[in-house]
Amino acid sequence: MPSPITRTRFWWCAALTVATIYALIMVGGIVRATGSGMGCPDWPTCFGQWIPPTHESQLPADYQQIYANRGYAETTFNVQKTWTEYVNRLLGVFTGFTILLTLLFSIPFRRSEPRVFWYSLAGFILVGVQGWLGAKVVASNLMVGMITIHMLLAQVIVGIVIAALVRSGRERYKLINVEKMPRLFYPLMLVAMGAGLLQLVMGTQVRESMDLIARSLDHDDRHLWIDNLPLVFSLHKYYSIPLVALNAWLAYCVLTHSNSALLRKLSIALVAFLAGAIAIGMSMDRLHVPIFSQPMHLWLASVIFGTQLAILLVVQHAREIRPTGAVPQGGLGLPAGSV
Repeated sequence: MPSPITRTRFWWCAALTVATIYALIMVGGIVRATGSGMGCPDWPTCFGQWIPPTHESQLPADYQQIYANRGYAETTFNVQKTWTEYVNRLLGVFTGFTILLTLLFSIPFRRSEPRVFWYSLAGFILVGVQGWLGAKVVASNLMVGMITIHMLLAQVIVGIVIAALVRSGRERYKLINVEKMPRLFYPLMLVAMGAGLLQLVMGTQVRESMDLIARSLDHDDRHLWIDNLPLVFSLHKYYSIPLVALNAWLAYCVLTHSNSALLRKLSIALVAFLAGAIAIGMSMDRLHVPIFSQPMHLWLASVIFGTQLAILLVVQHAREIRPTGAVPQGGLGLPAGSV
């Protein structure tokens, strides 16, 4: 049985990994929105250097021809785009270190909670796969579809780490009373999560279409981007209405049928993230896609999925571990400092 110090150490490291992955998703969105994806046309180096240049004069005079011979005909050094992509890569490396520490700190759980270890191991392996996929994205010159797969794998990784994080505190959930939760809560949360991922995929398709439009139109013509988007934009836009309604109902169920401070906080966070996603989505439609909107919209969609997963897993573990008919401490409430 892991000691309290061991549990605390694992919890903080896993929480740092989750936060780092979400930061990486945000920075990745900034890379995409600013067109910095090819700011470093090679991998793992950047313009052949481990620390990229800060001025074009630091590159060979014929660097454009060199990269044209490698299949990147339009390579032009831009210090802002290069360093935006480089920061993205550095954050990816840092994520690799945090997931490695998470794996190491999960070893004491192998006997008492083996899933914590196996989830951590799976997350570590998939981060390596994600790094390899990132190299393929660069090698393919940002091929359509590859970026979507890259983004979906990030959701899988963060979901696995959240699962390990929630599982590591499973013993505490026996105090959570979820017996009054509607029977449809669990299946409808699964539906909401699946529908949310579908919405996320449609959103990436909208972004890919917007990238193509941006190449054909001047960046000063951002007001024309929305008008030229394909049907998937309308589907993405109006599909969000029933999705928001479903998530609002799920959050209401938790707030009115659970005695857990943890679940209440997660549900309030879910509502806040939904409200933010709606506001950012409306700004994209009404304010002609301001540059901050795309990465924020993607980040909010990602944290919504992670919050849904955390709520679902806490409810599931509480149902499994809490003795039937047990009365939680404090009646309908929990003592200060508890779950």
